[in-house]
Amino acid sequence: MKRWIAGWVLAFAWMLCLAGAGAEGEISLRLIPTSEIRFTNAIPHYVYFDAEVENAERITVKLFKPSGGQAKFRNRERVDRKKDAARQTIYKIQKGQTKQEDINILFRSEIDTGTWKIEVTASANKKKSVTQVLEIEVDAPAPLELGQLGEVHAILQGEDSDEPIGVQDGKIRFVAQNPKDPTFCDSYWLSKKYDLRSSANQKCSRAVFSMALSYLGIDMTPVRMSEILWGEDIFYTFDPVCEKLGNVERVIGDLDELWADYEAGNASPVLVHFRYDGGVGMHALLLVSRDRLNPDLYYCVTSSSPVNTSAFPDGRELEHVIPILIEDGRIGQRIQSPMLKIYNKGQIDEIWQWRRTDQP
Repeated sequence: MKRWIAGWVLAFAWMLCLAGAGAEGEISLRLIPTSEIRFTNAIPHYVYFDAEVENAERITVKLFKPSGGQAKFRNRERVDRKKDAARQTIYKIQKGQTKQEDINILFRSEIDTGTWKIEVTASANKKKSVTQVLEIEVDAPAPLELGQLGEVHAILQGEDSDEPIGVQDGKIRFVAQNPKDPTFCDSYWLSKKYDLRSSANQKCSRAVFSMALSYLGIDMTPVRMSEILWGEDIFYTFDPVCEKLGNVERVIGDLDELWADYEAGNASPVLVHFRYDGGVGMHALLLVSRDRLNPDLYYCVTSSSPVNTSAFPDGRELEHVIPILIEDGRIGQRIQSPMLKIYNKGQIDEIWQWRRTDQP
């Protein structure tokens, strides 16, 4: 009798263990976004997320439009390998693996607005699959408003004349690079030793550097840079100029951290260099103000093609302050240029500023 009871207890305990093992073997899934999940359809965006998963052998990723229909999509791998879009992507989960990182989907520009859904299903043989959904909000771009042009004009000097002027700490001396621009100043590009006027159109970064130095109270025209280095061509970072000056250093970083230093009065406005038109063209801008209502909107001084902002408060028909929208101020990210369409979707490849080393 005792043996029978002991056997029954042992069998019952074994059944409990089996039941517990079955519960522990259930699939679980959690999605963790690691990028923005709300943006406009003005430029392409990658959405990145991780999937925490247990007891699965695979996860399947699908994309659904706001209308409800399934959409084909590409991820970073398919883009890099120039593969066509697919209806789904499958990731194999290794034994003991609990996280699949950097799952991503490319959302192209000008796609439908509304709520897109990324559907992720974790599955395994002889187990009940689990599905989770990540919702992505895609908006249309907001109407362009330029409410701070007057403030930017207040710190910009020499934009309405081709006559040379001196520099003033905290002000930006405008430097045009296009000889056909009515504000092009010969003496900024011409000296007894060097004549850079014919190549000025290819020297946007030099013009921006000169303007940034003027904000720091340093008078350094583009041609003067060639004079102090004894050569027409200068390394694109302009570090040799900084070394000659002895009181300026270049600072690299993402836009938000550099912008904080500029706003605090510790450094110059920020240079952003980008490639456009499929990487064929390139240009540099000096970011001098950020819109208080729309923090993605920057007021940028361009040394090249002017625009007409007369439809906005304090606007001008010949305007070298252009609006640029930057959602993510890091190298490799894209910009929006609503007034100069040729720059739209340009890809950032350089971000830096300068600070004086001889001042607290």
